[in-house]
Amino acid sequence: MTSFLSSSSRYARALLVTAMTVLVIPACGGDNPPTPLSTSERQELERQLAEMQSTIDELQAQLTRYEQDGATAQQEKEQLTARLADVQQQLAEARELLATQDWDGVLVKLDAANEQVRQLQARLAATHGSLELNAALFFGGQPLALDTPYSTPGGQISFTELRYWLSNVKLQKQDGTQVPLPDSYYLIEAIKEQPVLGVPEPDSGPIMMPANRRERVQVPVVPAGIYTGIIFSVGVDPIYNDNLSRQAGELHILKNMAYETWMWFTSYIFTKVKGQYVRADGSSAEFGWETGANDNFRTVRHAFASPVTVNAQKALIVNLRLDTARLFTGIHPTTQPLIGASDGAERATLSDNFANGFSLTSVENPTR
Repeated sequence: MTSFLSSSSRYARALLVTAMTVLVIPACGGDNPPTPLSTSERQELERQLAEMQSTIDELQAQLTRYEQDGATAQQEKEQLTARLADVQQQLAEARELLATQDWDGVLVKLDAANEQVRQLQARLAATHGSLELNAALFFGGQPLALDTPYSTPGGQISFTELRYWLSNVKLQKQDGTQVPLPDSYYLIEAIKEQPVLGVPEPDSGPIMMPANRRERVQVPVVPAGIYTGIIFSVGVDPIYNDNLSRQAGELHILKNMAYETWMWFTSYIFTKVKGQYVRADGSSAEFGWETGANDNFRTVRHAFASPVTVNAQKALIVNLRLDTARLFTGIHPTTQPLIGASDGAERATLSDNFANGFSLTSVENPTR
């Protein structure tokens, strides 16, 4: 948010105050009516009132989005809301004074309101911000599409499903400390409709999971601070991967990412890639690649080009890209159509390829 008074408007206001100081001094001999303002002087006052109203509206919008758990946070929000109501009252009184041509009174009210706005902005700047994390699925330079043929060094392939857990999101501060974002377990995917596995099938037929493409993550609460980079993982850390009864974020066994083909029930599937490939004889066949052991857990780090400030007034948008063409580095369905629990070396390669396939395309730090 920009300051309520820009440098140019401060200059104009200073001129107005000087002019009005002369205007409001009563003439010798008694109570004379106030000297009318010129059109330009009155327009300057009206502009300042309109700017103040705009600032109040912005602060009100921020308070509407102010959501933190706990009684202390709720009390803080109530106090900020009450302070903002006081500012609105100061503005209403300034308008009434303007109507009665009490120019000095208008300036006094504006000064008081402006000071309260500065205090509110300072308090809001110390509260949490938000993060939007975009992890776009690409193949080379184009957005990834299911059932679309792509050329790889090993031959032509197409995808019918791609899923992975994006987890353990952290933001790095200037001093190198890391701020973890709680419950950050998100399922990124491009899938078709499919039955939910692991639940009894009712008489009406299987329970279906709808087709979905999910590449964006919203983190509503990010501690205020100055950050220089982002850290996240592909997969599920051992705390949750070794015990499926524990849940956090979006982790759940009924998402077809903890399937019995793994031969053990204490592991999530970290990454799942399914599709078709063309054999040497020109015929098509299916391939399915999965990772999920603790040693397949990978962490990705990206530094920002410059530090960004995150708070109630400044949001953070991080735009990532996963180039799925990188998944075929060192492995290919023509020689390894299936990767699963017994394929340790191939799982390690696929896990590395996922981590190395990410790039940071841009970082945005918009005013909210």
